[in-house]
Amino acid sequence: MTNSKFTKKELSSLNVRWIWHSQIGWNYERMQGLGYLTTMLPVIEKLYANDPAAKDKALRVHSQFFNTQPAMGDIIVGMNIALEEQGGASAIDTAAVIKTGLMGPFAGIGDTIFGMIGGTVFGSIAVSFAVEKNPIGIILWTIWNLFVLFWLRPQMFQMGYKQGVTLVTTMSDKLQAFTEAASVLGVTVIGAMIATMVNVRFGVVTVFGNGIDLQEGLMDKLMPKLGPAIIVALCYWLLGKKWMNSNKLIWAVLIACVSIAFLGHLVPEVQILVNP
Repeated sequence: MTNSKFTKKELSSLNVRWIWHSQIGWNYERMQGLGYLTTMLPVIEKLYANDPAAKDKALRVHSQFFNTQPAMGDIIVGMNIALEEQGGASAIDTAAVIKTGLMGPFAGIGDTIFGMIGGTVFGSIAVSFAVEKNPIGIILWTIWNLFVLFWLRPQMFQMGYKQGVTLVTTMSDKLQAFTEAASVLGVTVIGAMIATMVNVRFGVVTVFGNGIDLQEGLMDKLMPKLGPAIIVALCYWLLGKKWMNSNKLIWAVLIACVSIAFLGHLVPEVQILVNP
């Protein structure tokens, strides 16, 4: 950007401040608001040092409620720095409107991209290798996170700073298409993980003295992976309940698996084996 009041070193420092501060000051009242304010403090000091009224206004505006996906926040912070740098005190309100308007949509995009690709795709690869006691998975997981932290996020910050508000209009279609593609990829990977990583095997039920193998005699012919699909669907349904969260669900699944396996050994005539 021409006529920049910040050096490359200062901009890099601001990007690092956001990466470090965005979550460390998180609270239930203003969520990332405190992190956003502390990120912008050097900008406020430099731009409004000789204008106490503008400085006070900037401090108040930038401490307001803010919450988005941290990596996508790099773009918003870069855009707001550019706006206030070029527009001065008159751009404070514009910067506030921009960050408030973009934090929701950018959160959805960021959660899809970084959640689906990072968490689901690379996470599932890491788990698959880990099951086979192969360290390649965790190496790939680490490389992905380092790539995002040390290359992608600085690039996103610079993109927001250089492109400013025009970024929202010029790249909106591309971001939407990429978000939809990442969603499809994430759903596909989740489906593959259900079939390969969730192991539910039904045992033998004795009816009128005859043993019936539920897995081979019924499930494999009806739908081989019906058991895993039912278990995962049940877990998703439970997560939608107000009284359920991920920690409770994990413990519930562990307790259920151990209890069912234990009962299967106690009553061999009726066996439902989970992860035998």
